[in-house]
Amino acid sequence: MIASINPATGEHLATFDPYDDDRVDRLLAAAVVAQSNWRWSSTGRRTDLLTALAGTLRGRKAELAALITSEMGKPLAESVAEIEKCAVNCEYYATNAPGFLAAETITAQGRVEVDPLGVVLAVMPWNYPFWQFFRFLASALAAGNGAILKPANSVPRCALAIESVLRDAGVPDGLVGVVLVETEQVAGLIADDRIAAVTFTGSTQVGRIIAEQAGRALKKQVLELGGSDPFIVLADADLETAATTAATARFLNTGQSCVNAKRFIVEDSVADRFVELFTKAVGRLVVGDPAEDGTTVGPLARAGLRDTLDDQVRRTVEAGATLVCGGAAADRDGFYYQPTILDHVLPGMAAFDEETFGPVTAVTRARDADEAIRLANQTEFGLGASLWTASDRASELVRRLDAGAVFVNAMVASDPRLPFGGIKRSGYGRELAAHGMREFMNVKTVWSDDPAPRLVIRPGEVEVFDRGSGVRTVPYVGAWNTDASRITTGTTVFAPGTEIPVHSHNVEESVLIFSGQATAVIGDERVDLEAGDATWVPAGVPHQFINRGDGELTIYWVYGGHAVTRTMTATGVTVAHLSAADRGAVAAPGK
Repeated sequence: MIASINPATGEHLATFDPYDDDRVDRLLAAAVVAQSNWRWSSTGRRTDLLTALAGTLRGRKAELAALITSEMGKPLAESVAEIEKCAVNCEYYATNAPGFLAAETITAQGRVEVDPLGVVLAVMPWNYPFWQFFRFLASALAAGNGAILKPANSVPRCALAIESVLRDAGVPDGLVGVVLVETEQVAGLIADDRIAAVTFTGSTQVGRIIAEQAGRALKKQVLELGGSDPFIVLADADLETAATTAATARFLNTGQSCVNAKRFIVEDSVADRFVELFTKAVGRLVVGDPAEDGTTVGPLARAGLRDTLDDQVRRTVEAGATLVCGGAAADRDGFYYQPTILDHVLPGMAAFDEETFGPVTAVTRARDADEAIRLANQTEFGLGASLWTASDRASELVRRLDAGAVFVNAMVASDPRLPFGGIKRSGYGRELAAHGMREFMNVKTVWSDDPAPRLVIRPGEVEVFDRGSGVRTVPYVGAWNTDASRITTGTTVFAPGTEIPVHSHNVEESVLIFSGQATAVIGDERVDLEAGDATWVPAGVPHQFINRGDGELTIYWVYGGHAVTRTMTATGVTVAHLSAADRGAVAAPGK
């Protein structure tokens, strides 16, 4: 029997009979048929579906967030944010899939194409019941794959709600199936020839089992497993900002995330002050009913998780750590545990060596930066790391950290634009960005004696892109006239007194001032440019160009990609470069 229980009260909300073999067989058969058609769908149809999914998620956000909170205990504001993040991920792949799917020309005769693998089994956890699946699903649908979701058995109502979201958004019948099955039925799903690959998010212990079963069948896997992420605070860090961020990094989702900071490694000379500031920040957390506004720490998802955490705290204190605050179950109904800080935690203690999945912080003191890095790496895990130090020394220290992601002066978080995954016993493979999409695609080498086309572009043969307010663009080489190029080029002409508002792109950009005078704002720098001067702008860096002269300004730009997007800094809106949504949206009169 599969049960849904409210962790804030212990109330049984619903029960479900596991699907029998016949029902599972029908879902697998339907997925194979649907995917065999979906793999030939146009890129436009796929992106339209992802856009519809984003709209459906947002349209049902309040209902879905309340469901998450009732079934796994996440504070309501965080549940709302989870649904929004799912929608953003769908939009990201809707915008970027054309570029990710485009063939890549390597030589005159050789190119790389990508094809879908088939139906992928997604064995997903309870801590982010929507995000963990949509993190994978958006890229899978964009790639042309189908999916079977096997959710954690503690969140069956969330899984069925996902099923209804897919139906409401117009996902083809059968393309994505949801199976409510017991754990022992998963091995049969993995072995089934209709499953092409497996993605799993969960504990390292279960990940080993999944890997063994998939390996026996020679099926590709992506494993996102446990983590004991270090949060490293060195003597030159901004302690107040670090301490405030630390409270969020540790206690987000009541500490039940693989990328929560868990081990706080602080240089000894500032450790007392950091612990003081951090304790004050933790004291501002509000433990309460996760459905009520203002609650920042809810219950743990299950009673067993609370008991395991309490045992880890007890063993760590018995081994010599200092209990600063918390250290016991909260005195209320449900599966609550007090926000806890343990200081003077050493290697060999439970809170240092083991993953603590809940609202417990382990503070370890280091003599200097070298020892801090050594302690950070002294773990079987390697998912993420947060490093707090002066920017001028950060790059050297980042290279020394054993982790799939390092965030400098920021907390670790997943972002659709960046690959996400770990090393060591935190698993292998990547999710998100182009890297995650290609994990479940066949990267196919194609050699042909038919060479790539040559292009000659003449000004009279291209459409002028009028952006309004006296700014116009002439596109030369790009997705509009070739699939072979890996760059996008063109010119933009600015009338006197015009500019493009601050924006960023998903790829790097080089700009040559062809004629006129410009002011370039790139990140925090502002520089005047003359004809013949050139700039380079990294991907993701906000920038703008302003005509500061009396005549027209003409710039020649080159983007390092085939599918370019523009994100307006003021609004956060992302559109495809030179698409209908981009037309007329970026020009503004000079001030």
